[in-house]
Amino acid sequence: MKTIPFHSSKLLLLPFLFSIIQCSNMNRMERETVLSRNMADNYEEAKMSSGVSQAPKSDSKTQDSKSPKRMMVYTVVVNLQSKEIEPKVTEIIKLAESFGGYALQYSSQGTIQLKIPQENLKNFLQTLKKESHNYSEDVSAKDVTEDYLDTEIRLENAQKMRTRLLEILKTAKTLEETLKVEAELNKVSESIERWEGKLKYLSSAIQLSSVTVHVRQKWEPVVQKEYKPGPLGYPIYYLYLGLGKVKDGIIWLFVQEIPKEK
Repeated sequence: MKTIPFHSSKLLLLPFLFSIIQCSNMNRMERETVLSRNMADNYEEAKMSSGVSQAPKSDSKTQDSKSPKRMMVYTVVVNLQSKEIEPKVTEIIKLAESFGGYALQYSSQGTIQLKIPQENLKNFLQTLKKESHNYSEDVSAKDVTEDYLDTEIRLENAQKMRTRLLEILKTAKTLEETLKVEAELNKVSESIERWEGKLKYLSSAIQLSSVTVHVRQKWEPVVQKEYKPGPLGYPIYYLYLGLGKVKDGIIWLFVQEIPKEK
């Protein structure tokens, strides 16, 4: 039986030791890779959970069970006539204020732009019609229910995304990760401001209806009045008529019509 020298046994163990060292290095590199990807995974998870990168999904059962109230934006154009324009303009503005509205713009030419609460719009138009001549109106409505609900969902998702990004920012360990999260925070904050502004505009348009009133001058035919003398004026009146006859007689004495020769 042959014995292997001690230095030869060391040489045989070298490949085995090298493989162990290589495996440990690979495990360490994998752990570092996993740790470096944790921030990216959390960031993507925040996007998925908040729904900013995806279109909002609607639950058909919820929509069927709860039918939202229709949100309408009304626009009205009124034409009427009045003997005097400026007093009528003042009267219409006071009438609008009595129904909770106000004037945005008006002119002495007879054009008035009003804002009237939607719940008082019908009563305001009926009252204005009773107090006006040659009244006509044109009413149009726009349904903004879907636009309003969609904006609410986008605003809610953006707010959730901002909350998640703030949590991720607290756990950021490197400057690169911090700058990346802060850049996304700025984008989300701009989106939130945009959706809040749109909701405010839609709410105002729904609550206050726009009414434009055009006041035109009312045309009336001119009636010619016949004047008669009073009791004391009859003598002078008949004297005037008599002098006219005397004048005609004097002219007849001195001036006569000469027939033309044929």
